[in-house]
Amino acid sequence: MKKKIVISLLTTALLVSSAPFYAKAEALSQDSTLSSQSSVVFTAVPDAAELERQKQYELQTPNAWEIDNQGNKKKVPYIVPALNYTTQSFSDSNYDYIFNGWTLNSTKTDPKRFFVDKVSVENRSGGSLPLKYIQQQSVTTQWSVGANIEAEAEFKVSFLASLKAKLGGSYSYSKTTSSSTTIEAGPKNVPAGYVASYTKYRSGGYGAGQAAWRKYVKNSASQVGMYYTGETGWAVNDNATTIVYAEQKL
Repeated sequence: MKKKIVISLLTTALLVSSAPFYAKAEALSQDSTLSSQSSVVFTAVPDAAELERQKQYELQTPNAWEIDNQGNKKKVPYIVPALNYTTQSFSDSNYDYIFNGWTLNSTKTDPKRFFVDKVSVENRSGGSLPLKYIQQQSVTTQWSVGANIEAEAEFKVSFLASLKAKLGGSYSYSKTTSSSTTIEAGPKNVPAGYVASYTKYRSGGYGAGQAAWRKYVKNSASQVGMYYTGETGWAVNDNATTIVYAEQKL
């Protein structure tokens, strides 16, 4: 069966809310007979196709290296610290590592980085069915970053500030797409015998670079060199969302 797909983009800005985690949108028909013959589904859980699409955003495997006090450089294992350490440092069995800064080397943006929610309808009636999108409940989007960015409080701030300086706009580790009574997309008349959907995405900003730590003999003031890590991450754009419409024949 030949498929017909129509895609349109709408971009908007939303207000902040602390309400958690589900989203809802509506498909409405003025004809109750049409509605009864059609199946409307809304969800904040990505389907298999969306999960497959998101594989393109998987982060690079982090790497690490050291430079000792004599200037000798060597590759070393990447240390994954415990989450939420608050002293700007972490330790292994022999050394303490004190965060010493972040250098951003490359960036990019993607308007469809973070899936928010989707509403779809299968029109099995004999006439057209209007479909519209309203954000009736709130969804919280979380960033996707390397372990050290996630764990180190000062690193979080530096990473987000570097994206803002390079890309403009505002970026966060978490953002709530707030509920609203406003029709954000549609109504769109879905032809009989077609399945149609609106999918909302939140834009993301990507950064890649290196972080530096001063390396000390454990529980001492004796610095033995510098420890560096290659880090990547996607942060959540505070303001930009995109709504994509698609339809195809059943």
